[in-house]
Amino acid sequence: MPRPSHPDMEVVVMIVTNPSAFAPQSPAIDVSEARWATEELAALIGRLEADSPVALVLKHARREIASLTQQQQPARVVGPLRIAA
Repeated sequence: MPRPSHPDMEVVVMIVTNPSAFAPQSPAIDVSEARWATEELAALIGRLEADSPVALVLKHARREIASLTQQQQPARVVGPLRIAA
């Protein structure tokens, strides 16, 4: 237990019993939004040199998002990515 830096201070210890309280729920993504994002990324990639670092990153993002449209179940995105049309 940490000791207070000043004798008159209290140290409050908080125990988290529900660790999911810190993990936000994964946002849902609509298949039509994923298709739209894939098309927009393809348009951006078309403007770049094929081997540029930015094009490589965008191609990877496009593949990841396109994979969401191929799933049979409703797609969910893990992490902070949320695409709104």
